[in-house]
Amino acid sequence: MRKFSGDSGTILIVDDEQANIQLLGDMLAAAGYDLIIALTGEDALDSVRARTPDLVLLNSLLPDMSGFAVCRAIHASTGDESIPIIFLSADNDKKTIVAALESGGVDYVTKPFNKAELVARVRSHLELKNTCEECRGLLRKTERFLEVMAHDLRNWLGSANFSAQLIEEIGEIPDKGKTFTHDICESTSQALGFIDEYLANSREAHTAPELHRRLFDLHALTRASLSSHRAEARAKRITIKLHPDEGEIKVSSDRVAVLRIIENLITNAIKFSPAGSVVSVVIGSNPVTLSVQDEGPGFSIKDRERLFEPYTRLSTRPTAGEVSTGLGLSIVKRLSDELDILIEVDTPERGALIRLVFPQRAAQ
Repeated sequence: MRKFSGDSGTILIVDDEQANIQLLGDMLAAAGYDLIIALTGEDALDSVRARTPDLVLLNSLLPDMSGFAVCRAIHASTGDESIPIIFLSADNDKKTIVAALESGGVDYVTKPFNKAELVARVRSHLELKNTCEECRGLLRKTERFLEVMAHDLRNWLGSANFSAQLIEEIGEIPDKGKTFTHDICESTSQALGFIDEYLANSREAHTAPELHRRLFDLHALTRASLSSHRAEARAKRITIKLHPDEGEIKVSSDRVAVLRIIENLITNAIKFSPAGSVVSVVIGSNPVTLSVQDEGPGFSIKDRERLFEPYTRLSTRPTAGEVSTGLGLSIVKRLSDELDILIEVDTPERGALIRLVFPQRAAQ
């Protein structure tokens, strides 16, 4: 393994052919890149563990392992799939190219290659990687800024809401003043509710769950969740029905995470259901499933395409002016993926249906 110094980034060249190493080394060193040379797949992995490169040029055929395996191993060992890996090969078979890209490669260059073209591709992928990193950094800064602003806004709105409540308690104010004060209380209360939900969901969306898979009764957990939403449903004259309404269905999963999933599905169903309607929750076995169906407007085709994206506002709105941050279903998707729970979405004749299918190994 050899190293060459440069200022434009670090490139790992993985190739067992001396002629290729010499050609690539001279060409990229002249372009100002810091180079690391590995002759085998194991050498490449050792190099990556010692120092993460900005980009990898990888021969598809190596003496100890395939380039496809090396590509997957590099991404797995670093936990960073954003490292661009460009395959170099004399094989121009389409199946080989597809296999290289499916293993995690971002590009495939056939030998003999054009020097200027290869340098241009290297430069383009490095610029794209840097742009993505800058975008992720800006996103993190924006999220932190929004959380700070949300906290500050909550304090200001809380003060205004409290003052308006004190004014409401004063008996000797004109009727028009009472109306205005009531409107201030209502508006600030709704805004505070939105901020509280945003902050709670933001923390949940950005905190990696620590999962503890244990055996529990899915039926009992669902009943407990429904009980906590009865008052919310009664306020809209919504009936919640559980099928079957008794019995046990045991699953091995993370109880807290599954409860969060159910809570979000029930809350969404109530929010988007019209007054006097029914929300049906059905638990099945073999495989273990849990379905939540409402009688609201359902999901449009565009809604279904972006249903689980964070902060997504659907084409329909909550039916009683409830707060909706657009984070609930994204949290459902994230937790379900962590637990290998399949999510199925359907739009029956009336309403919307979301079904959770638990993995077979979780069913007891």
